[in-house]
Amino acid sequence: MTLLRPVHAADGTGGGSTPGALLERAVGWRCGTAVSVDRVPRTPADPPIVQYSARYGPADDRTPAGGAATNTDQARSAAVGELLERYAAASFPLPLRSSASVPPEEQLGHDDFTLHSAQQRAHPGFPHHDSYASDRLTQVFRLRDNTPMWVPANLVSNDPSLGHLATSNGLAAAPTSMLALLRATQELIERDALVTTWLHGVPARQVPVPPQTLAALGGGDGFALTALDLTPAFSPHPVAAVFGSAPLAGRDRHSIGLACRSTFTDAATKAALEWAQGVSFAGVNSPTAPPPPEPEDVTSFDEHAVFYTRRPDLWHALPVWDGPVAGATPGTGTVAVSDQLAELVTALDGAGVDLFYRDLTLPDLAGCGVRAVRVLSPQLVPIHPDHRWPHLGGTCADLAMRYPWARSTGWPAALPHPLG
Repeated sequence: MTLLRPVHAADGTGGGSTPGALLERAVGWRCGTAVSVDRVPRTPADPPIVQYSARYGPADDRTPAGGAATNTDQARSAAVGELLERYAAASFPLPLRSSASVPPEEQLGHDDFTLHSAQQRAHPGFPHHDSYASDRLTQVFRLRDNTPMWVPANLVSNDPSLGHLATSNGLAAAPTSMLALLRATQELIERDALVTTWLHGVPARQVPVPPQTLAALGGGDGFALTALDLTPAFSPHPVAAVFGSAPLAGRDRHSIGLACRSTFTDAATKAALEWAQGVSFAGVNSPTAPPPPEPEDVTSFDEHAVFYTRRPDLWHALPVWDGPVAGATPGTGTVAVSDQLAELVTALDGAGVDLFYRDLTLPDLAGCGVRAVRVLSPQLVPIHPDHRWPHLGGTCADLAMRYPWARSTGWPAALPHPLG
């Protein structure tokens, strides 16, 4: 499989269409993927950023796709892009074969990935027996050298007919294939970083919030923010987590943002925008009516996002607050997208972390100037929507692989992660 050429989609239109104009083709009642794209109202208590949401249609009860930025164009484009990547993951017609029809050396099974452990899967209440029993494979390609490999289709596609194992983990849409691959790979790294430190209860390294990050939030006045450096040993690109609180109507909204970029400042700034999104979401979607949720009640990403706003008594009891104060991992500072991707692939390959990709670009996405990809890794832990069923198999227990300096305070963690 050859990726669509990594140049800007607008370069080949002949009409000089701008990326924004191309992306607007995705919005509309007659043929658009997104029926509506709306600016999210902001209260004076919210961080001063721009947010947009995008929906498939007025009767769609799924959580809208969202985008946050410091300006209108970027926020709107981010919301539409997130909706398009979801659409591509659910709709792309993957090639399918049975595992029996593929030579063993050309396939990886569920047991080769860091998913649920054998003990979890043997539990009578385990909800994904049918998904793990599926023998349908699809073709992916090693990111390092394009070697083809067949893997479970329900790790690549979000089509519910294939099972319910894949989420948005490692899914990205961007104007070029190269940028989509970079963002999807960075997302795999950041999610693995959060999940492993969280499940092990690692007291994370606290670092100063970069001035650029505070500037993106209008100076950060009125908000309690903490930056954590979650960079694993194998990643040349830093991983930043921004934890914070913002008051509304006499109570605090608690949230987190997470990002991996080539510098810590860029990662923290992106994470802060995600934190601001989470704060706004928690304010609207965390009713105060009793009873407050228990950890085992958290079975979706939306419930993860609002849990600590509804259970503020648990927020300051989290082990992440007890970590040492340290300097942030600076990162490489590499600017060129292809060079960033190359240094990530090389570093992860050297650490024994495999990366595979699948181009999910549908013709209508290409017509909007968008490329969509899925990147997956057998060694990295996907984030889980159901707190009762985190991914405890594979390398999840191997904290030293990621953080040789870290200590585990208990595995697996009793409290849910806060990422929606």
